[in-house]
Formats: sequence, C-alpha cells, structure tokens
Amino acid sequence: MVYAFDLSLIRNKRINKGYSMEKMSQLLGLENKSMYYKREIGATQFKATEIPLLATVLDVSVEKIFIRTLRK
Repeated sequence: MVYAFDLSLIRNKRINKGYSMEKMSQLLGLENKSMYYKREIGATQFKATEIPLLATVLDVSVEKIFIRTLRK
C-alpha cells in the first residue's frame, strides 16, 4: 500500500480558510509562493518537517493529508 498527499484536500482547505499561496508559503517558512505552488500541485513533495505544520495551519490531522493510492 502506497500513500500520497491528498493535494485536492490541501488546496480546498487552503481556499476555504482564505489563504493565498503567498500566505501559505509564509506560514510554512518557504522563500516564495512558487515553492508552495510546486508542492500543492505535486511537482515537489512536501518535506517531512513541513507536514505537521501544514496540518496545523489547515486544521486537519496529519493522517487526513494522505490518501492511499495504487501508484508506486
């Protein structure tokens, strides 16, 4: 069983909270919104150290950030 980030959940939670990509990049301590954008679209993985902070900012459990996938 493989797990992946639930990118649609992350995006929807961010939008529902009214956070821009710029705001998310600041909250996660990233240099710019481009770095966050790449994570949100799956071009770059969220780092292990960013996951607990992401869950806190989006007000979800860490477990909810992941989904099971058949992809390897």
